[in-house]
Amino acid sequence: MAIASMQKVMIVAHRSQAVGLLQTLQEAGIVQILDAERAMVTKEWPELMVESRRHRSLEETIDRLSAVIDFIKPYSEKDQTSLFAPYIEVDPSQYEEVVTHQDTMTCLGEIENVHSEMDKLSTEAENLQNQLAKLTPWRALSVPVEELGGFDTSTTFAGLIAEQHFEEACQKLDELGAVVEKVDTVNRMKACVVVCFNEVAADVHKALRSVEFESAAFEGISGTVSENIARIEKRLDDIQKERSLLQQQCADLAQNKLNLQILFDHLQNLHDRIHTESNAPATDYAVFLEGWVKKKLLSKLEKLVAEYDACDVAAIEPAPDEEVPVDIENGPAAAPFETITRLYGMPAPSDVDPTAFLAPFFALFFGICLTDAAYGLVMIAFLWWLNRKIKGGNKFMMMLIFCSILTVIAGALTGGWCGDMVQKFTFFNGGTPDVTDTIFEKVRERLMWFDPLEEPMYFFNISLGLGYLQIITGVFIGFWHKFKRGEKTEAIFDHLSWFIWLNCLLVFGLGKAEILPSWLGMIAGIVAIVPAVMILLFSEREGGWGARVGMGFYNLFSTVFYVGDVLSYIRLMALGMVTAGFGMAINEIVRTVMELGFFGWILGAVIFIGGHVFNIANSALGSFVHSMRLQFVEFFTKFLAGGGHEFAPLRKTNRYIEIKKESP
Repeated sequence: MAIASMQKVMIVAHRSQAVGLLQTLQEAGIVQILDAERAMVTKEWPELMVESRRHRSLEETIDRLSAVIDFIKPYSEKDQTSLFAPYIEVDPSQYEEVVTHQDTMTCLGEIENVHSEMDKLSTEAENLQNQLAKLTPWRALSVPVEELGGFDTSTTFAGLIAEQHFEEACQKLDELGAVVEKVDTVNRMKACVVVCFNEVAADVHKALRSVEFESAAFEGISGTVSENIARIEKRLDDIQKERSLLQQQCADLAQNKLNLQILFDHLQNLHDRIHTESNAPATDYAVFLEGWVKKKLLSKLEKLVAEYDACDVAAIEPAPDEEVPVDIENGPAAAPFETITRLYGMPAPSDVDPTAFLAPFFALFFGICLTDAAYGLVMIAFLWWLNRKIKGGNKFMMMLIFCSILTVIAGALTGGWCGDMVQKFTFFNGGTPDVTDTIFEKVRERLMWFDPLEEPMYFFNISLGLGYLQIITGVFIGFWHKFKRGEKTEAIFDHLSWFIWLNCLLVFGLGKAEILPSWLGMIAGIVAIVPAVMILLFSEREGGWGARVGMGFYNLFSTVFYVGDVLSYIRLMALGMVTAGFGMAINEIVRTVMELGFFGWILGAVIFIGGHVFNIANSALGSFVHSMRLQFVEFFTKFLAGGGHEFAPLRKTNRYIEIKKESP
């Protein structure tokens, strides 16, 4: 339940052992290494070298592997990965064999050659298809295309005219003494050959342009059009055969996909190590790896570095203005809710980790927004099954399971079981209820605290009460944390004064409403003068007294913003009642449909399951978003500065594989 304590370290490694040490550190994943731009040693000794070079050969190989893996995916067998297991488990021996032999690189070259050949064939086929499309309207033309323009006294035009302009074109051309010969009609376009005397060729050309005449392109071909079409079609058939052979070759080479994926992940991690080394300050013989490690892992780091006789590590003091990376650590109950904290962003190093404080509120708010015990039970069963299937991190799933448990409790206390399923389908057949109906109804009534639809103001008051409780908790956390850090002035005037002021106002208001004894309300009203004066005079502590009092008056007026924050929690009631109302609507539709007989019962079952599943998904999404919003906007702003940079140690990052851990 805290922000991890960080220790600044300096690791000095001889160049001959730097890459090996970085590999060890990467496998351990415990130290964040700073580049030369952020390292303080560079600022103290600017004469240190910084290579900062790009490793183009390695980057190109990684890019080639990525492209080849994507290319052979359609030709490979069913992928071994899935939503639940995104990584392929690989034996360490297989991994070692792939990365130490050149067979995979040879396979990479072969696949690239096949890919290149297929691209050439695809380009050629596309060009031939375009030629075929242009020649098809002229299939019936029996004259060799090279003879179309071979007359001394006449000019020939070959091209396409749209059907709607054909009669107009023929009339204009006839007036000019030209002859039109229609060859064929394709896609509402008429392929025509127009012949005229040379003297009127210019006028004929002008007339053709007026009817949007599209000239035929016969450049580069000879002989009849049908002969050229036959040649193209034969070549397209040959291309298809060649592609089939290449596709079969791809299918054979695709059996090496796993090896390519292993090599990709290996080279990607190698690149990260080399990049880290080249961006670190260095001399001709030594590399300076400045970075951060969690204090509790410092001894482990020292043991890892001690394995290299030409390397050493020492704890150093950070610069006064240096930014410390942030990581949060929580126990098993609160750790799943780190998901919410990380969505907001990391707290500042001087902040308090909000995870343990938000966890109970978030889970409770989620449950209240759903407010249906049956929905909660369905979610628990589904999430438990999903959690057993998924490999890797499961914090998010565990968080939702905790939230679903609170949903069951909130639903049972408000009588929500798939909306009003128990009431709606009790006595459905008329007559006397059977034993099962009676038991369900009695259990529901025994567990139920109140019915939100019959007592909405009760629900309203609970929502406001929980909202006030979380907000005042946030104010107290701010006071406690700053007081503990020794910032007593800020703790008293920025947090404690507000804590007393808000609580006094609450007690005063409840006394006026006769919910609490009036004498208690009067005492609270008198006591409230003290924090009001503190806020008025000392909430702003810079500048002259006039500015300080003016700003203090504004801060005191900001009490209305707290009222607005509390009112935001009405969304808990609204979402809970919407979930119940939608469930009741589904049940009413189902009951009406079931009166149609046997078919109605079947249709009703489908509507019941589909409708309530949709309601679970839709309401759970709304519950998550709005509960998260209450944490970010209403709760965190009372004590959290935020803006911290997450601790990012050098570690292995795999895209495809996961190496099996050897049994001890």
